[in-house]
Amino acid sequence: MKIGLLYNKVESLHLTKNEGTNNSEDNVFEIDFKVFYPQSEVDKFHIIFDLHIVHPNDFDLRAKYMSVFSTSSPIDGEFKKSPFTLINAPAIAFPFVRSFVATITLNSGFNPAILPSINFLEFKNMRNKKIHE
Repeated sequence: MKIGLLYNKVESLHLTKNEGTNNSEDNVFEIDFKVFYPQSEVDKFHIIFDLHIVHPNDFDLRAKYMSVFSTSSPIDGEFKKSPFTLINAPAIAFPFVRSFVATITLNSGFNPAILPSINFLEFKNMRNKKIHE
């Protein structure tokens, strides 16, 4: 099966100036994602990232960022259970998320937020550990 990234799209974005309104001195970087399979398009799936980033005394960013992938054949249950959707696809899409966040913060006049790299295998394992606790 051939798999490709079709496009990326910002689903929602909330970016506010945080000048003196944040009581914390700590940066916040929270990220999660979910996989969505549209019923009307059996050869597509979406990775939807949910981000919350805070730079104290600078900005607070919340965003939902979607990456849409296509496949050369219909998606079946075996594909949905494969590690591709929880490890490989997010790893392919994440550089676009990083670029978007850095660009939007810089172009908005804030210090650019350079997100760290993420090991999505480790991310998946941490999720599984939380589920089984």
